[in-house]
Formats: sequence, C-alpha cells, structure tokens
Amino acid sequence: MFARPIRLVLRRIAAGSSAAALLTFLAFRLHFNLSAATSVHFLLMSVIALRWGFLEASIVSILSVACLDYYFTDPIFAFYIRDSHDWIALATFEVAALLVSRLSNQMHRHARESELHQAHLQKLYALSQHILLLDREGAVEQQLVHIIRSSLQVEGIALWNGYDLHMYKSGTCNFDDDQVRSSFHMEADSDDASTGISRRVLRSGTRAIGAFALCGHSLDTTSVNAAASLVSVAIERARSFSTEANAVAARQTEQLRSAILDGMAHAFKSPLTTIRTSSSGLLAMNTLSGTEKKLVGLIDRHASHLNDLANHLLLTAKLDSGDIKVNREEIDLSQLVENSIESSSQELDGHAVEIRVTERPRIVYADRKLLQMALLQILDNAVKYGRPGSPVLIAVEKEGAELVIAIRNEGSFIPPEEREKVFQRFYRCSGSIRTISGTGIGLSVVRRIAEAHQGRVWVDSDVENGTTFSITLPSLALEG
Repeated sequence: MFARPIRLVLRRIAAGSSAAALLTFLAFRLHFNLSAATSVHFLLMSVIALRWGFLEASIVSILSVACLDYYFTDPIFAFYIRDSHDWIALATFEVAALLVSRLSNQMHRHARESELHQAHLQKLYALSQHILLLDREGAVEQQLVHIIRSSLQVEGIALWNGYDLHMYKSGTCNFDDDQVRSSFHMEADSDDASTGISRRVLRSGTRAIGAFALCGHSLDTTSVNAAASLVSVAIERARSFSTEANAVAARQTEQLRSAILDGMAHAFKSPLTTIRTSSSGLLAMNTLSGTEKKLVGLIDRHASHLNDLANHLLLTAKLDSGDIKVNREEIDLSQLVENSIESSSQELDGHAVEIRVTERPRIVYADRKLLQMALLQILDNAVKYGRPGSPVLIAVEKEGAELVIAIRNEGSFIPPEEREKVFQRFYRCSGSIRTISGTGIGLSVVRRIAEAHQGRVWVDSDVENGTTFSITLPSLALEG
C-alpha cells in the first residue's frame, strides 16, 4: 500500500542530492566563497521544500551542509571546521533550510485541507440541491438514500426513520440494522475507524427523529454532521408534505360531506314539515281511538326528532361556512335551563334532574336559540349514555370572568385519549358505537356554538363520578 509513496520519496531525495552535489561542484569550480555557495544551496532547499515537502528538503539540506563543509570551509576536502564563524554560517543555513521546509509543509497541508473542505462543501451543496428537488409523490426516504450516496460519493448508506420505524438502504455496504437502530434509541453518534462506518442521530431541534450510517466515505466529522442536519430537514420536509396532503384531502372530504349533508337536510325539511303538520293536526282533531292516537303520537315524536337532526345538520353547515351570526339578547339563564329541561321531558323520562344556580336570576347576553340547542344536545347525551334512572345534575356558577354551565350524568366514562376527539364531527367513542344509536354530530355543534359565543367546551370523566360536559360564556356574555 505504501510502496509507491516510499519509492517516490526516495527518488526525490536522490534527485535533490544529485542537484546539491552538482551545485557544489559548479560553485567550487567557479571559485565561490562559502557565503555565495550557501546562498545557492539555500535557493535549492527552498525550491525542493515548495515543490516536494519537508522530508525531502530536510534530508537534502543535511547533505548540502556536508558538501559546503567539505569544499568551502578550512581545511577543505575534510569534514572538519576550524573557524567558529563557519560553524555559525552552516548552522544558520541548516536552521533556515529546516524553517523554510516546515513553513512550506504547513502551506501545502493547509492548501490540501482547503481543497478537501471545498470538495466537501460541494458535496453538501449538491445534496441540498437534490433534497429540494425530491419528488413529493414518490417514496421520499428511498429517494433520499440514493441521493445521499450519489451526492456524498459514499459506498453505502442506511437510513432509519423514527416516524414510520422503517430502514432504507442504498449501496454495497453490509450494515448491522440493530446498530443503526440503537444509535437512534441511545441518541449516540459514533465513528468506527475499524469498519469505516459513521453513525449519526437525526434530530429535529432536540428530538431524535431517526438515524443514519455511512460507509466508504472521505468526509470529516463536520461534514458528516452537516449531512445529518440536511437529512433531518429532508425528513421533516417530507413529513410536512404528507401532512399538508392529508390536510388538503381531509378538508376537501369535509367540504364535500358538509355539502351533501346540507343538501340532504334541506331535502328532509319539506317532507318532515308535512308529516309533523299532518300528525299534529290528527292529534288536535281528537277523533282517534287510543291505539291510533298512540301511533300518531309516535309518528309526531319521531318526526320532531328527525326535524331536530336536520336542524343540527343545517346549523353545522352554517357554522363551517361562517354564515351563522350570534343574535345576542338578554336571557334569564335559570329560565333557559328550565325550558331546556321541559323540552327534553320525553328524553329525561325516568331521570331526576337537579339544578344548581349560584345566583338567581342569572342574566346573560347570548343567542337564545343556539344556546338552548347546545344544552338540549348535552342533556340528550347525558340521558342516552348515563346509567338508566340515574340523576342528571345541571350546575351554573361563575368562575373568574367566565360563566360555567356544567351538566353531569352517572354511569358513563370517556377515556382520556378520546375526550378531545368526541368534539370532532362524526366521531363516536369506541365503547358506544354498537350499543347506542347516534351520528356523532351533536357535540361538534355544541363546540361550534360555544366558539361562536367566544367561549369553550370540554369534558371531564371518571368511573366513579360519571361524565361532566362544561360550556363557558366569557365576560362579553355577562356584560351585554
């Protein structure tokens, strides 16, 4: 491996020695004194140092000192120096020659390092350019490993993505997958000189998002770290592409779904109005027998329920489009709660209702229709999901600058991971999908009504105390 460089150095030393011997012979024949001969040899040492390096110049300088001593110091033709001034001259020549050689060697080394650094920067620049041109429609990670291998000119790369827990490889190196994954889990960077493999943890800020390993490369530590940063940015960028695409698809799906539901709700309103008018008219005539009256009453009740559901759909569509406006008016909250309970009397059949209002009357400024719709929806959920015959508590109290309306039932439980999801449209808790009928629309309407009043809504739930839904009205609703 080192035979060729050694032979090259030996040839250079032989050529330099021959040049020193030839200069010595010419200077002697031309009757140069020691000072002139030393200057000629110093020029030769400078050329050798600049051209070849420190080792060659140092060895040739020693030979030059010997030649100058032999031919130009008394006694001549002998390796002996009688005059102390000649000692000083030759020593100065040797020190100067070594110093020039050393400076030249440092200059060469800095030049090589600068060239290498420039080459590394070019590779990193090429990598960054290719990352910007990644195909968003294809498998980004597999594209990425091929780009890294070609841009950084490495033999192989292994990339572990911490998001999808998958390994991607390119090249001829035989990587140990467990070691690459362990770098991610241990968050430890490493450079293995025995195998020539560098491993780096990929980070987004301070959070580890993956790891990669390079083999057969000539990059320094700084360049490997910079490459790891670029790969981290590429992974996060690819993830943002995916999130953006999913968000656009979800938004388009939601818009289509809202348009369909809005159309269906409008289509249902006319026949439902006819059914309710007919059933109410039959009941008002009071000419039906007991069984007939019961059946017509059942039709009227369920037609009313369908009408409320259609209103929910229409209201949700309006809230999504921003068309809804809050018509604030002065409302006695205690009276509103009692009216909501009366409207839900059929659903509350068998459930005792307890009302706790800290101050009576409690006057708020809100949209009566919207606020009552939200209360009716939560009351309906409290009865539907609560234990049969269990009491329902409605509490109204002021907390800071907000007025809180809380409705609690017993016997139901919502897991912590689902408490935010229940307010998403069409979402239903996993434990109630098959046992309790519903659409998953009501609570999304409740949240939008609360937000329209610049308030908020949340749920607390535990196995022992049941589930409590709370709506807040801000100081704006209290001040009018």
